[in-house]
Amino acid sequence: MKNEILVTGATGFLGRRLVAALGGRGLAVRKHSNGDGDIASCPLPMDGVGHVFHLAGKSFVPDSWKDPHAFYQTNVLGTVNVLEHCRHHQASLTLVSSYVYGQPQRLPIAEDHPLMAVNPYAHTKILAEEAARFYERNFGVASVIVRPFNIYGPGQAGPFLIPSIVRQVLDPAIDAVRVQDLRPKRDYLFVDDMIEFFLALLRPGVSGVFNVGSGRSASVAEIIELVSAAAGIRKQVVNADVQRPGEVMDVVADVSRAATELDWRPRISLAEGIAAVVAAERAARG
Repeated sequence: MKNEILVTGATGFLGRRLVAALGGRGLAVRKHSNGDGDIASCPLPMDGVGHVFHLAGKSFVPDSWKDPHAFYQTNVLGTVNVLEHCRHHQASLTLVSSYVYGQPQRLPIAEDHPLMAVNPYAHTKILAEEAARFYERNFGVASVIVRPFNIYGPGQAGPFLIPSIVRQVLDPAIDAVRVQDLRPKRDYLFVDDMIEFFLALLRPGVSGVFNVGSGRSASVAEIIELVSAAAGIRKQVVNADVQRPGEVMDVVADVSRAATELDWRPRISLAEGIAAVVAAERAARG
């Protein structure tokens, strides 16, 4: 019986935590990361693997406008490569998607909301989802599609909003917190809650599409306030008032399906999560 699990993107922000959590449950885990080869074309370690968590991909939306080809290469062809390996080895797949709903027609956003790409990154994810559905229909590759909203937590890369604000607030050499736009609101989910969701998918018979979020949104201005309160530091806020191409001003996830079918709910509030990010960044600074 194939009972090992492969995690792609295993050294990334989510991947390293998922690998640790799976190992903590006594599960045998195989790993793939950038150093093991290009996910779009390289062979994968599939011997004994019955399920793949496909986390590998490019994810920073502004970069997708600068180099869309790289995003299509990694996010679309990378997914097809993983699906091909699943097809040949009779393995099932969890595909991590995101940002596929475009300008919301209604809030909160349920899984049956129409899909629309407003940036190259979103388009690559929609195409990756379509590939997974095609392989499921035509080749029998069982897939679960997971649509996280904005995941954050200690150790996240600098370009993302929350770590960027935390570093600006804590760095004594920076005199003000500078952002592009104070208005956009996002649904933020702490990384530990995301990992618990992944573990909930391990039960038998799970299928379909799941949103993963907190069920509420917060603006850039609110994030700055929460970081400042957690740090006990107040700085001037400089707003460039620049709206990104295709900017979505508010998103809220409807996570009722995850609650009903998986008995999963987010447990860590935004204030608690941001306090954890601030504490980790302070510890890293010594």
